[in-house]
Amino acid sequence: MTELGTRLAALFALGTLTLAASPALAYCQTTLCANDTSGVTCAPAQAGDCGTPMRWHQGCFGYAIAQRASERVPYDSLAKAMAAAAAAWMGSDCGAGAEPGLAIIDLGAVACDQKEYNQMSGNANIVLVHDAAWPYSGAGNTLALTTVTFDLDSGAIFDADLELNGTLALSTSDTDVQFDLESIVTHEVGHMLGLAHSEAPESTMVIAYQAGDTQLRTLAADDQSGVCETYPPADVSACDPTPRRGFATVCDPPPPEEGGCDCSTAAPAGMPARGLSVLALVGCILGRRVWRQ
Repeated sequence: MTELGTRLAALFALGTLTLAASPALAYCQTTLCANDTSGVTCAPAQAGDCGTPMRWHQGCFGYAIAQRASERVPYDSLAKAMAAAAAAWMGSDCGAGAEPGLAIIDLGAVACDQKEYNQMSGNANIVLVHDAAWPYSGAGNTLALTTVTFDLDSGAIFDADLELNGTLALSTSDTDVQFDLESIVTHEVGHMLGLAHSEAPESTMVIAYQAGDTQLRTLAADDQSGVCETYPPADVSACDPTPRRGFATVCDPPPPEEGGCDCSTAAPAGMPARGLSVLALVGCILGRRVWRQ
């Protein structure tokens, strides 16, 4: 298949305040189903399961944090939270002392501060904070949004960008916690890896977050099973975390000096518009949550 013919889709986070009813608790993977629609497949199996799980086929990915970071969330605090989230997922127990066949690597700071995927040039899996305003609906109850660009033929993830809602009181310490940054990014990293929301109320991948909770920092058995199923134990020591088409530290095109980047769902330059489609995936939202015992 030619590069211009590669079919892609972008997933972005929306939100609801309720969990779907289910006869069993399960971890779920985000999947590519028939007719280029998104879905999930869960264990135990649920009614409506379908498709091929989305995952990083090279067994690793490198993320980069927008160097401007945030007035409310210092760069070092965000880097620390992301490192802790990566360690939580990579350290999952897959049985017999094995860990997932996955590496998550911090590639450092970048100037680009928008989500994007470039089909014909370099990329970065961006982590950024919106301080001035949340540019999507649900500003009062959406904590974060993860956008995943993937191949519509294989489900291979090509790019993943994480946006945090800095208009809410994101907490970077263990005291006076309002909306725990580490818990939120741990949940969102799960989406970056291809996991969907879990039906298990004690899991990190549950849809709703209760203000003040820090327990999403620690993966439940449900979460660990999900990542181990998605990334079976394997040697990833030689894995290359360079983003697809190379590591780009600036937006393409670079943002103007005033006003920031212009976010758009238009097709990348040189690629037919029909090659992209937009599908909905749920992110982390505020709401009731069952606390772990």
